[in-house]
Amino acid sequence: MKKRGMSEMEETIDLEELFHILKKRLWLIIVLALIAMATSGVVTHYLITPIYQASTQLVVSRSDIDHAVTSTEISGINQLMSTFNQIMVSPRILNQVIENLDLEETATSLSDRMEARNESQVLILTVQHEIPAVAHDIANNTAEVFADDVPDIMNFDNVNILAPAMIPTSPVSPRIVMNVGIGLLIGAMAGIFLAFLIDFLDKTVKTEHEIEKLINSPVLGMIPTMTSKDFKVSRVGRAS
Repeated sequence: MKKRGMSEMEETIDLEELFHILKKRLWLIIVLALIAMATSGVVTHYLITPIYQASTQLVVSRSDIDHAVTSTEISGINQLMSTFNQIMVSPRILNQVIENLDLEETATSLSDRMEARNESQVLILTVQHEIPAVAHDIANNTAEVFADDVPDIMNFDNVNILAPAMIPTSPVSPRIVMNVGIGLLIGAMAGIFLAFLIDFLDKTVKTEHEIEKLINSPVLGMIPTMTSKDFKVSRVGRAS
């Protein structure tokens, strides 16, 4: 029980020392956190190009099915939708879009800006671009070219545009609030690390508590710091 009590006491003392170090270097932690936060905000706002996103939706229907859909037919529809996702971002479609819009892109670079997915029988095409109007034009033109070419590619003519893309008004990235928050966190962590590092490298003794810990004995007395003003007062007292 005695050993356990000593261990708990040492742990309490260690925690007190940690808090003391943090309190002593609190100004450093705050300064670094503010610098990192400001730097992150400036970089995000002025140096990172904003990206805008436009989305369009197409609906796919099967007019040849007039009965309850079986599990086999559901599986076939899912495979068909997956195929449509691939066709929508394929070079055949994108090369036509590049020609229609006179884009300085390749089919590969344009596909990197796109994401095609489906929810049930709805195809969703998302396009990201630095210019809002261009993102809007690419999304809508791709949907139109896809709907026109699918009958020739897949012998399937029941694809219609459900919701055309709108011109985005605000960027989806970068997220300035999140980046500033991350900068604040990183700055604070760097400040805490630096505070402990400075304390670890500082071998000077500044307080009586540090002396007691170092020599493992109580301090019997202290010599006050004398200034030049104290010496002048002492000389005047002797002269009188």
